[in-house]
Amino acid sequence: MKVGNALMDDETDQTGMVDYAWDHAVISDRVYNNIKIKCNFSRPNPTQDCKKALNAYFDVYYIIDMYNLYIPTCVSNSSISSNRQHPVIQGVAPQIFSKFDGWQKRLAGYDPCAPNYTKVYLNRPDVQKALHANVTNVSYPWTQCSEIVPVWWDSPASLLPTLKKLIAGGIRIWVLSGDTDGRIPVTSTRLTLNKLGLKINKEWTPWYTHHKQVGGWTIEYEGLMFVSIRGAGHQVPSFKPRQALQIVRHFLANKKLSSTPF
Repeated sequence: MKVGNALMDDETDQTGMVDYAWDHAVISDRVYNNIKIKCNFSRPNPTQDCKKALNAYFDVYYIIDMYNLYIPTCVSNSSISSNRQHPVIQGVAPQIFSKFDGWQKRLAGYDPCAPNYTKVYLNRPDVQKALHANVTNVSYPWTQCSEIVPVWWDSPASLLPTLKKLIAGGIRIWVLSGDTDGRIPVTSTRLTLNKLGLKINKEWTPWYTHHKQVGGWTIEYEGLMFVSIRGAGHQVPSFKPRQALQIVRHFLANKKLSSTPF
């Protein structure tokens, strides 16, 4: 089983998001220290002081892309771009962070304007007819992620018990993390894996991709492999397609990634 840049544990995921933002010069010392003092991510309901501190954190992600810190944002002057709503973030949200508008409204994808094109295309009557979509003629347009149900409350606070069961059952697991993702950053994933308390069979090791370039790093745990992808954002195949394919091929063949240049 491959797990990519996934939300796995509310406490460590949220802690890691804030730590990553500070470590990558996204938020100031003041914002970081405020969150550390006023927020307890082991509790599902934040205090008013914590909410205020987190709002300052999310303000930054209105002007840069949470999915990849180092790509440009969409600045098209077209009516499509200027009138659009930022789509709801894809996937499950941590129970505290999901309460904030800043979490819900994020840009996504390699082309920062891709949601614009997709929304226009999939709302065309001829496209919907061809896809047999919207047969009930709903009153609202298609969006990348629906704001009709803005928050999903059915998700567990942690998937660590599930991961432990899978590992105990002999299921082979690779956990992947693009290291420029601010959405579920590599810091969050590493904190979560540390919380599992697994034995380390092979320490931090580089793996190589084409032209003798470092593709990222691995840690081999008892029953689980961690793989970071250097320079990749949240959607690894969008940002690093060659490396993503290399990882898929090695996983399916049950082979370790090359630790020597080639």
